Amino acid sequence: MTALILTSEDDVTADMVVHRLVRQGTPVLRVDPADIPGRVALTARVTAGGGVAGHITTDRQRLPLDDVRSIWLRRPGRPGAGATEQAEWVATETERAFYGALRATGAPWMNHPDAVNRSRYKPWQLHAAHQAGMHIPETIFTTVPDDAERFAATGPIIVKSVSGKHPEDPPSTLPTCRVEPGADFAGVAASATCLQQEVAKGADLRLTVVGSRMFPCVIEPNDGTTVDWRWLPADECSWAIREIPAALQASVQRYMAIAGLVYAAVDFAIDAAGRYWFLEANQGGQFGFVEIATGAPISQAIADWLTSPIGATPCPG
Repeated sequence: MTALILTSEDDVTADMVVHRLVRQGTPVLRVDPADIPGRVALTARVTAGGGVAGHITTDRQRLPLDDVRSIWLRRPGRPGAGATEQAEWVATETERAFYGALRATGAPWMNHPDAVNRSRYKPWQLHAAHQAGMHIPETIFTTVPDDAERFAATGPIIVKSVSGKHPEDPPSTLPTCRVEPGADFAGVAASATCLQQEVAKGADLRLTVVGSRMFPCVIEPNDGTTVDWRWLPADECSWAIREIPAALQASVQRYMAIAGLVYAAVDFAIDAAGRYWFLEANQGGQFGFVEIATGAPISQAIADWLTSPIGATPCPG
């Protein structure tokens, strides 16, 4: 049976996993849903008995739907993206047909679309992390300038994107920044804004979770004062795989179960007392840079799961 990878053509990180799958003899098909219809074709037939049959066809391969072993929902384009007429309608029709057919196969997902959609919402993430037993910083999401100003009066705060996206795409992300004392919050009225109490941290933890396996990478900026390590050159940080407390591991696994996720890149701030503060969990977060910097076999863990997705939940409740 075949592992199906759904991601964009320029996703070089996915190449690392494809290489592992090929090397260990697991059949794999990589498809960008944005190429349907066009470079990729779909046929799905639901029989009178409720069975689902059909195939996904590229210029080099034809994959029967009943031969799908597992599905990695990585960073896919939107189905129907190439339509030049009635583009929105074509995209919606194609998306419902494509993902509806894959849902009906019963194949295990990394991660299921329902889990992906739910996990995009930062207020929900923080609530779920607290339920799972993790420390979370006080956070406000607001369009009311007076509420933002009152929150800022409670102590040092940072501002971050609610969605993680930049208004000009590319770039696709915004850095997390400190809010200076006396800041003018009038602009909050124009868009929902995320403000969060700043954790006085000495280091960051990027914890990559693949099924039951965890790869904890501690990141220490050389200057010790950086708010967002993602915007520093690699040579201005130290990277190391280190052990994390068993209690934190258990809390993260509870979070993954609550969220219905198989894969996540979870970010924590580590304070001077050694406490881990949950910041966010990216259900499609990058892992290649961690593997390159530390040698952690993350791509192999993903390939192993796609080959033998034991215990996966096809559709979270």
